[in-house]
Amino acid sequence: MAMKNKQAKETIEGKTFIFQHPGLDAALDMRERAKDANGNTSEKELYKEFLEHVVFVEEDGVPQRINIEYFEQFDSIKVFTEVMRKASKFIFR
Repeated sequence: MAMKNKQAKETIEGKTFIFQHPGLDAALDMRERAKDANGNTSEKELYKEFLEHVVFVEEDGVPQRINIEYFEQFDSIKVFTEVMRKASKFIFR
């Protein structure tokens, strides 16, 4: 089964998040770019990669890119954590 451009939608806290797979090669590149000088994965950098290449939010039926600041509108980091967990599972399953 081809992964590239495969999509999934999840509604979280009333917002529809779209997860789009960038393909295996791009997913591996994202993981590499998120590593620090010692080869450890930086969660913050990996999350930025997800937001750049994988996670979108549907606004008026149109997918929109978002960034970390988008999640400031919620009362809890829980929404951000859930979206990032779902993105990771979607990309690396």
